[in-house]
Amino acid sequence: MSISFDRAADYYDKTRGLPQQQSDAMADLLTAELGSARCLEIGVGTGRIALPLYKRGVRLTGVDLSAPMLARLKANAGGEVPFPVLIGDATCLPFKDASYDALVASHVFHLISDWQQAADEALRVVRPGGALLIDFGGGVDPPWLALLEDTLRDHGIEQRRPGVTAAEEFGAHVAGRAQMRKLPPLTLMVTRSLGQDLGDIERQIMSWSWNYPADQVVAAVADARRRAVEADLDLETPAELEYTLQFWAYDVVPA
Repeated sequence: MSISFDRAADYYDKTRGLPQQQSDAMADLLTAELGSARCLEIGVGTGRIALPLYKRGVRLTGVDLSAPMLARLKANAGGEVPFPVLIGDATCLPFKDASYDALVASHVFHLISDWQQAADEALRVVRPGGALLIDFGGGVDPPWLALLEDTLRDHGIEQRRPGVTAAEEFGAHVAGRAQMRKLPPLTLMVTRSLGQDLGDIERQIMSWSWNYPADQVVAAVADARRRAVEADLDLETPAELEYTLQFWAYDVVPA
């Protein structure tokens, strides 16, 4: 089962987008790997990865579970998506074997409970000698992480991802079929406050929170605010945190 981002379409770009400099650096990094390859992006979403790649000459096709996300992609593209897109599931891709030279997946595999099947499908549709380029997502730990996790846990809430988050675990699954290598990391500074994080949790911005009823989440956030005040933690002063954006390449072994 994969998670659809229908409910996030209206705020996805605002909450998941990168500053222009880092977006350009990421697109340049991926283009250096892809060139003018025939590339499939699974979880193409609003086009935050695909549109910059297309502008750099990558021949793209996009797949996503969510029609609202694809509608946002169309709007972001100026009213007409300049490459093929379709609704589809990464665990059952509607393409023939070896249809593509490469596949890109950014913050996708951690959302797929049957990620092994999605990995197998990715390898099936990419030709021998091609590559999978994957960013497994992740975050940066703020100083208030322990308070958040403890409070959420006390309210029966866990920040759980259903799929795979470790490059090595994915690599072990595809061992013998693809060889793993680490691409150069990109770093950026992000500014967050405890109050901002609590507000995002309360509004259920992140997908891990969607499994819980709104009243349960609101109660947990209220309790976290109370505990923060008791611990003399500042809710509003932002902290500057270093975030690392990391892609991994899995080079498909030639037949």
